[in-house]
Amino acid sequence: GMVESCMEFLRICVAEQFMDVVISIKASNTVVMVKTVRLLAAEMEKEGMAFPLHLGVTEAGDGEDGRIKSALGIGALLADGLGDTIRVSLSEAPEAEIPVARKLVNYILEREEHPYIPGKVAEGFNYLSPTRRETVAAKNIGGDNLPIVISERLDESDEVDEQFKPDYIYCGQTLPKNRREDIAYIVDANDWNPEDKNVFPAFNYQQMLQLHHTQADLKFLFLPYMALNREVIAALRIHPEVVIIAQSSHINRLGEFRGMLHEMMDEGLKNPVVFFQFYQEEEEEAEDLQIKSAADMGALIFDGLCDGIFLFNQGTLPHQVVDTTAFGILQAGRVRTSKTEYISCPGCGRTLYDLESTIARIKAATSHLKGLKIGIMGCIVNGPGEMADADYGYVGAGRGKVSLYKKKECIEKNIPEEQAVEKLIELIRSNGDYIEK
Repeated sequence: GMVESCMEFLRICVAEQFMDVVISIKASNTVVMVKTVRLLAAEMEKEGMAFPLHLGVTEAGDGEDGRIKSALGIGALLADGLGDTIRVSLSEAPEAEIPVARKLVNYILEREEHPYIPGKVAEGFNYLSPTRRETVAAKNIGGDNLPIVISERLDESDEVDEQFKPDYIYCGQTLPKNRREDIAYIVDANDWNPEDKNVFPAFNYQQMLQLHHTQADLKFLFLPYMALNREVIAALRIHPEVVIIAQSSHINRLGEFRGMLHEMMDEGLKNPVVFFQFYQEEEEEAEDLQIKSAADMGALIFDGLCDGIFLFNQGTLPHQVVDTTAFGILQAGRVRTSKTEYISCPGCGRTLYDLESTIARIKAATSHLKGLKIGIMGCIVNGPGEMADADYGYVGAGRGKVSLYKKKECIEKNIPEEQAVEKLIELIRSNGDYIEK
């Protein structure tokens, strides 16, 4: 619908020979935003149009949510050569937006003139409306399962955030002394003991003979694209219990990962694939990890190729920051929900209350409500329309006044700002959607 509406006006512009047009077609839902821009570009190409595209995920929010959501959507399109200008929309001071946008663009531009990747599109793959790649479930990975998160604890740390708890922890050669029963562990195949409960072996592509002869109901295989040879393909055909951890040291790792997955589809391989993403960010560089990892994962998620994510950061960032980023990426891509979703606009001259402090107060009261979508909008102009995806809405109605919404229906108007957050909690509670911390 968005594309057809846009094309209707573009046809008028072309008929009237008015060509000074830049198109901005956005959504707060990253899946809708990416599919819409891809489809628009294809439709314009069919009709011989080449208008420039402005990219953005609207109402992306603040903090890590705003950065991850923006980098996921914008980065996926930039990686495919779509987009001429971008805007990162953050519910923060306006000057916070441009540095994030520059980091994102510069990171994508590093791939320019990259070495050749011998990949081709799999037969039957629909780039404009992809579906999730068909896989056979290996325990809780692949099939109809939600994408998993693997995290590393090579330092034997047992530090875990209860809200963002990895499904699997990779330990290298040594299991931690204090293992948890609600988390599975992965160790190198040479150090795996079949007597260890809820622990699974990880092989590299040079250990195919060992993989054949190891009896385990779940195995992991670290595999780069260039090692996907006939021997490995033959082994994967007879070992559905093998989950591939795809690796790449290519400057355009997204290209290599796509090449691997499309070849697997052409070969009829249905083993689940988890993407290993390697970074070297230090403790003060959480933003850099959020932007880079989201940009690297965006197209893989939107193309339906992701059965899991393994962020490996060889720097001083705390484990919890890395884990939170992984879960944030899956949520921003709409494939796994682990926390409350906030749709909040950037501050502008129409905002009728202190946006940043209000968002902080609402988050403090609702951040434990997993799966709930809350819109926080500065004014009525964009509010109801751009938060249409939200379960509840908090919208500026006048100077110091707020209106509350359930879905698209206005429930209460012109509440004094100082009472509005408490009234929002009451509204959520009255509808049975609030649980105590």
